[in-house]
Amino acid sequence: MKATLPIIAFLLYTSISSAQILPQTPWTWMKGDNTIDQTGVYGTQCVANSSNKPGARNYSTTWRDTTGNLWLFGGLGYGISGMGYLNDLWKYTPATNNWTWIKGDNTIEQYSIYGTIGTANAANKPGAAYGSVSWTDANNSLWLFGGYGYTDNNFGFLNAIWKYNPATNQWTWVKGDKTIDKVGVYGTKGTAHANNKPGARYGCRTWIDASGNFWLYGGFGFGESGNGILNDLWKYNPATNQWTWISGDKTINQRGVYGTKGIAGSANKPGGRYLSSSWTDNSGNFWMFGGYGFDETSPGRLNDMWKYNPTTNEWTWVSGEKTVNQLGEYGTQGQPNMANKPGSRYISSSWTDAAGELWLFGGFGNDAASIGNLNDLWKFSPATNAWTWMKGDNIVDQPGIYGTQGMPDPTNKSGARTASVTWTDNNGNLWLFGGHGFDGSTEGELNDLWMITSLNMLLPLKLLDFNGVLNENTVRLQWLSEQETAFSHFNIQRSFDGINFNTIGSINGSGNSNRNNYSYADNDLQNRQQTKVFYRLQMIDKDGKTSFSKVLVFDLNQSTTTFTVFPNPAVHSINLSFTQEKKEEVSIFIRDIKGAIVKKQIQHMPAGRASTNIDVSSLPSGAYIIAVINGGKAVQQKFIKQ
Repeated sequence: MKATLPIIAFLLYTSISSAQILPQTPWTWMKGDNTIDQTGVYGTQCVANSSNKPGARNYSTTWRDTTGNLWLFGGLGYGISGMGYLNDLWKYTPATNNWTWIKGDNTIEQYSIYGTIGTANAANKPGAAYGSVSWTDANNSLWLFGGYGYTDNNFGFLNAIWKYNPATNQWTWVKGDKTIDKVGVYGTKGTAHANNKPGARYGCRTWIDASGNFWLYGGFGFGESGNGILNDLWKYNPATNQWTWISGDKTINQRGVYGTKGIAGSANKPGGRYLSSSWTDNSGNFWMFGGYGFDETSPGRLNDMWKYNPTTNEWTWVSGEKTVNQLGEYGTQGQPNMANKPGSRYISSSWTDAAGELWLFGGFGNDAASIGNLNDLWKFSPATNAWTWMKGDNIVDQPGIYGTQGMPDPTNKSGARTASVTWTDNNGNLWLFGGHGFDGSTEGELNDLWMITSLNMLLPLKLLDFNGVLNENTVRLQWLSEQETAFSHFNIQRSFDGINFNTIGSINGSGNSNRNNYSYADNDLQNRQQTKVFYRLQMIDKDGKTSFSKVLVFDLNQSTTTFTVFPNPAVHSINLSFTQEKKEEVSIFIRDIKGAIVKKQIQHMPAGRASTNIDVSSLPSGAYIIAVINGGKAVQQKFIKQ
């Protein structure tokens, strides 16, 4: 019978990015399912396909390569059937929005194949595990350490190091043991040695320094003897294949020594902890927040923020409390305040932006009054030591709002969750995958993929209308806006999958506060194999801030007599497609099931196959009839508002 861990949890690896995120910045549901406990669709190994997807899971391990792709390994969740421990390796490519099953098994509970230590082989593979940690080196190799899972004949805590080479698609067992529950060999503090090794563990924190060394802190597992919560800090040099015990204790369940807040000291040390969050700043310092572990006296959920300087080998208690189980102080969303602080938590997600700001999302812990799964997004500024609650809810166990896949919307949000994985692409967008938490209504294991784009911001400009018509392989877009005194220009963007948009034209703004009409014709649709084409406006202010319009959709193969409503069911908005025999005024009505008109608008549309977007976010959930009257003719269709 497998051992039961005291707290089943894990955190992800973080990456450096460039992010400009405001409370109004939208979430976009990019891929995967909006319902819990979904099995994987693996397809053919090493072949990308739009239908491929990892099964729902938590406590996975992730890397980002130099081209911005996400690599995902294992976790606890679903393969092609049943729930268990996984060892599948996946790659997600943002440019194509496709998953590729690269290596490993599509079934659960698989053993390792170690081969010869230090020798790559196509047959080698880590066993199914969760709670492992990872690094990426300068050669784009992916490194994996520890976790809780399978050796080649047993199940327990692990301390092996593996390296994966994407160029050869081969794993190498590099160091550590292929037996479970091994104690650490610490040697002399500060001195590297070939025999040194951390004990088997899971839920550690990792960093990479400027010299390419890998750092590891704490976790739950084995010190020099016995297992428990750890606070040892290690450095691994890939060039020499040697570990160095740097600081902390070689015995388990150690209390913290906080010293004075804001002042570094050689005696300072965080207490033993696991499932915390970590970052690296632009100066090469390591940062760590919260987790489950010890304050000065006792174990519990933590919300203390620490900074470690590798040059001086000193810890500084920077922010938060030195007692466990603290409630959050949210303040006003979007406004930093020294009194703000996230509640105590573990299994959160984190990343660092190019400005050195530290970001924290979700986890399991305290809101302002209770305990549960969280979906709050926080920013910490090292320059001011102030926290800002940026997005999400300040109460636990909130469901997600998915909207339409591939379409950003400020009202979208990830449901509360723990043990997700995150990474950032080369454009500075934050990505989040899976974990344990809430879909739109129910708690379970998740495989949804979300993006928070760094570009979407609210501008002074008002976009009053955006519509278009398709006529003989030409789409003519038209829009109406005002308040353009601080506005620069519109980029017209097109997509054939609704996700990856390219700019096809640009129009300068008028620069005044009047109402202004604009139009743009896309004549480049002849002989297209795609069946749908999507358009949006990218609106850029003079200071570089950017926002996007709603998305218009045209079906290139659709009959000219068809009236369509997309998406249906709808959450925030619907796209109407209908035929205009001539340029004229169109009346659009929405009626509830009792026949009462709940929304009405009038638009002037040119002749052709028309498309326009209607905001339905204010309507209560239920069934409605939408009708379009043009040229004395009426067409209508039922839709569901979720």
